[in-house]
Amino acid sequence: MRYNLGNKIAVVGSGPSGLSCAYYLAIDGYKVTVLEKEEKLGGMLTLGIPSFRLEKEVLNAEIDVLREMGVSFKTGVEVGKDITLNQLREEGYEAFYLAIGAQGGRRLGIEGEEGQGVISGVDFLRNVNLGRKSELSGNVVVIGGGNVAIDVARTAKRQGGR
Repeated sequence: MRYNLGNKIAVVGSGPSGLSCAYYLAIDGYKVTVLEKEEKLGGMLTLGIPSFRLEKEVLNAEIDVLREMGVSFKTGVEVGKDITLNQLREEGYEAFYLAIGAQGGRRLGIEGEEGQGVISGVDFLRNVNLGRKSELSGNVVVIGGGNVAIDVARTAKRQGGR
């Protein structure tokens, strides 16, 4: 099916994939709305990468370019919970791009990982970036050695942990 230029397209998710899709659709003349379940745009660029590694002003400037191109954004809307694809169709959306990402932390299957104060690195970074942070005190243990683990360790230190 070929869509006419100017038709409405919904992009679900405002991470790298969703923002890229919105950009190219807007260039081609489509009316694009990006739906994001969080209150902040950018997906893991905003919620997973700390500001000391990716300045949020740079990302926000890129999002502003999309706004200038006519892309609209709706935050705090979880597709499938707050609104369905059928409801979006009723609103005139003819196509959908699902860019929901991979935002979940993984369990390690070790004793104690369900204990109080244990949180996945991805969830910790998301909470900090959404302003749901609490000051840490005492020792913090980070299990892992990849980029997320290093970001968690550096962020925990900035939050008062040792």
